[in-house]
Amino acid sequence: MMRTQLPGTALRRALTPALTALTTLAVLTALSALTGCGLMGPSMYDTDETAIEADSGEEFTLSVPSNASLGERWYVAEPKPAARVVRAAGEDQENSGSEADGASGGSQLFRFKAVGRGSTTIRLIHCPVHACIDQGDDSATASPPPPAGSTAAPASSRPTYHTYTVTVK
Repeated sequence: MMRTQLPGTALRRALTPALTALTTLAVLTALSALTGCGLMGPSMYDTDETAIEADSGEEFTLSVPSNASLGERWYVAEPKPAARVVRAAGEDQENSGSEADGASGGSQLFRFKAVGRGSTTIRLIHCPVHACIDQGDDSATASPPPPAGSTAAPASSRPTYHTYTVTVK
């Protein structure tokens, strides 16, 4: 018996790889568009990730551990990041426990938007209770050191700095 191929079968075999490639390209393009407009969410960086690369227009978030119920607070420290490279886009508190007093854990989130090519640093200061002087406008400086002869505060109650390096492409 002789086999014959129908013209539709040959056409299907020829078009299947092309249609698969076009479908893949369409899905990748859609995902890229969603990421670019923020629908897939900004990139999040914790204290272990200090080198950040972003595209102009991209939003990203710095997540630092914070326990507001213990009086802890983080601020963007001086010098502020270069406004031609990144701009602050807001701040939030995220609690991992209950809303009750004394609840432990949580994160303070700092949102930024990459606005222009270049490199800058973002310095955050971590302020345990009474370790910083609030200067308003969401900024603070370390409290002055204790007077000579007084007992120094333990290291856990002193302010500390954390620096991120941001490169915008």
